[in-house]
Amino acid sequence: MVCVNARTGDPLWRVPLAKAGINATVVVHNDDKIVAIFGTPYEPGEMVALKIPDVEPATPRSGPVLVERAMVELWSNDASTSTSSPILVGDRVYVVKEKGDLIAVDVHSGKVFWSVRLGIEQRNSCPLYADGKLYVPILDNPTGKDQGDSSEAGTKGGFYILRDHGDTAEMLTHIELDGRCFGSPVAYNGKIYQQTNRKLYCFGRPGNNPGLPPPTVERAWPQPGPAAQLQIVPAEVVLKPGEKAAFRARQLDANGLLVGPVAEVSALRWQEYVPPTALVKATMQGAFNPAGELEVPPTATLSAGAWEATLDGLHGYIRGRVLPMLPLREDFEGFVLSNTTTNTAEPPTAYTYPPLPWIGARFRFEVREVAGTKALTKTIDNKFFQRATAFIGRADSRDYTIQADVRSEGSRRKMSEVGLINQRYLIVLKGNSQELEVNSNQERLKVAVPFRWSPNAWYTLKARVDVAPDGSGIVRGKAWPAGEPEPEAWTIEVPHRTAHQEGAPGLFGFSPQEMRVFIDNLAVTPNAHPALNSR
Repeated sequence: MVCVNARTGDPLWRVPLAKAGINATVVVHNDDKIVAIFGTPYEPGEMVALKIPDVEPATPRSGPVLVERAMVELWSNDASTSTSSPILVGDRVYVVKEKGDLIAVDVHSGKVFWSVRLGIEQRNSCPLYADGKLYVPILDNPTGKDQGDSSEAGTKGGFYILRDHGDTAEMLTHIELDGRCFGSPVAYNGKIYQQTNRKLYCFGRPGNNPGLPPPTVERAWPQPGPAAQLQIVPAEVVLKPGEKAAFRARQLDANGLLVGPVAEVSALRWQEYVPPTALVKATMQGAFNPAGELEVPPTATLSAGAWEATLDGLHGYIRGRVLPMLPLREDFEGFVLSNTTTNTAEPPTAYTYPPLPWIGARFRFEVREVAGTKALTKTIDNKFFQRATAFIGRADSRDYTIQADVRSEGSRRKMSEVGLINQRYLIVLKGNSQELEVNSNQERLKVAVPFRWSPNAWYTLKARVDVAPDGSGIVRGKAWPAGEPEPEAWTIEVPHRTAHQEGAPGLFGFSPQEMRVFIDNLAVTPNAHPALNSR
């Protein structure tokens, strides 16, 4: 668990709690304690109350202070959940545990006042407290399985309304909903809204309902101390060759409070900055002009790095990326494999990191030697990174074709998945099911066709999205053995009535069975004549 200064983004302290991470939101009680809950569907977790540490780093850039759990723990119990967040009402914490039990917990001692079994599991959604009642959605209603439903989970969600009577809970209402309940309920204007993966429900009286609480009186803002740092706005920029960016500079005290007037940007002194802990020592192509603007030359290539600004002994920092316009090409042959991995999943292997400007690639992909060539390789040492998405271009890209050679380790019965991203659509080769699939966020659009492909062999995967003037579009994908002539016809063509208009090109790998996937000879090229019926 990490505390970050909301004014500056600087981490202040951290308390190690769980190897798997914490997905549920923490709650703060009386400004002196924090309650967190964690766990996974496969491993038990805990609910933990911690005294807020009274520490801070020596300087804003020196990193968070490590605080051991034993030094600040107030209590813990065996309540566990991976994604459902707790809520705090007075001195009580309410949460639905991983296996579907709603509990009420004393925030001072961790004692469980009562527990009510509502379902068989819970995911994502959390309770709502309003009008003296608890509104609790459950992912699947245990009595709502559809007849003939062959899936493990049913298609009926459960929605419960309860009242807390101290040592017991009273069940007021149980409603069966159409669809699974992943989202949390929301109260507005005397009504309760609940989203399932099929419908949006609204419960309550129609029209405007008075009775909103008075506005909260905010605390007096503290007075700032002496200036101790600079804050540069914006803190991060993405530029293309030939572009420039302007900034503002503010003086802050040690706690991040604004001190005095805005600083004159032209008076700042800028220099390239590489954090001492950086694993990749990289700089951004560009320079600051006399007006304090960051200019990228027209000939700039893919790059990323940080900059340090100095004024009257104060320092501030920004980060920047240069993302060239299309076409983009990468065969990874120019990468120097200067590192050696020693993780427990494989013997030491020479590798290097993917390009720093790519978003989401680090720790999920590495560049390695693969069958006599260098290729982007999906890592398998961390199971929490087994599904990886990396974006390699600008978010406003559109009307392009993306192509790459791809490969999966495995056997006839055991393979992984590898794919490309085009304008927010995923075009993926699925190993175990032997399919080529097009999807958008898994649920919004999902269509697949059979495609037989073999492990340990290279295939070329190509994808294109064409959008019509009326906003509809067609997502096209094709795959064939690498080195063979490209087939004339597309393997899959999926129409979409409300097509995504733009989106960054990207890469996808999913290795749930420790079968690596590989990507090579990547090319993103603009479509010469965007048209629904073009090849």
